[in-house]
Amino acid sequence: MTYTLHQSDSKPKIILHAGSDDEMLRVTADGFYVRGVKVPVDENEALTVYNAFRAWMTWAALNNKY
Repeated sequence: MTYTLHQSDSKPKIILHAGSDDEMLRVTADGFYVRGVKVPVDENEALTVYNAFRAWMTWAALNNKY
């Protein structure tokens, strides 16, 4: 048996939406994006991403969108 590994053309990413096309949080190889704006890499980066994710999860739970 022969296995061949294939690298996808698309870059890996995670995107969470709040509603239909409203992007809330995106995680890519080059950084984090909150509502389409790249989060600056500083001492508050993790807190900013955490707060955005928490807001999205709260919205999803209240609207039964999870």
